[in-house]
Amino acid sequence: MTRQDFGQRQVDALQELTSIGCGAALTALAKLTRLRLDMDVPETWVGAGVGAIASFLGALGGDLVCVGVRLEGPLTGHLLLALPEPDAEALAMSLGAPAEAGRFGQLAESAIMESGNIVGSAFVSAVAKLVGETLLLSVPTFVRGSGKSCVDRLVDHAGSVAIATRFSSPARPKLEGLILVMPEPSRIARLLAHLDPG
Repeated sequence: MTRQDFGQRQVDALQELTSIGCGAALTALAKLTRLRLDMDVPETWVGAGVGAIASFLGALGGDLVCVGVRLEGPLTGHLLLALPEPDAEALAMSLGAPAEAGRFGQLAESAIMESGNIVGSAFVSAVAKLVGETLLLSVPTFVRGSGKSCVDRLVDHAGSVAIATRFSSPARPKLEGLILVMPEPSRIARLLAHLDPG
């Protein structure tokens, strides 16, 4: 699917699908952490230039902690849970796995990976229900570094479409993060056909 093929109708459909999936994902994460998590309206990029997604991740500030899963099925691509390091530390602590400033031990890393797994599982379950097909996800991968290095290490296609949903916890511990969905462009038409058969 090229930029020319991807009109506002398709953008709206993809945003709606992502909003439903991310809503389910953050509801599951909120239950796990017992935190209130607020979600922004998803932002979509089509035909994004090289480095645009990494630059957006960089806007979260400093080095990031990311968990990535690969999505298989009608929605083929990648889902990333990304947080600035201090926010990832707060998330780990909310799960009973303390992380010292700038350092992640095995328990803290496992807690963040489990968070990514919960987010990915809830997302694909919601989307699968919506499109009426089975979606699968890979074992989560944990990385730390700049936005660019995280994307380079977790995403194995040069995707030109991305949907990002910011979330935050207004109560203590305050934290902010991002769920980033990067579908493979060649598979988007099939996915949207489920939502708009006409």
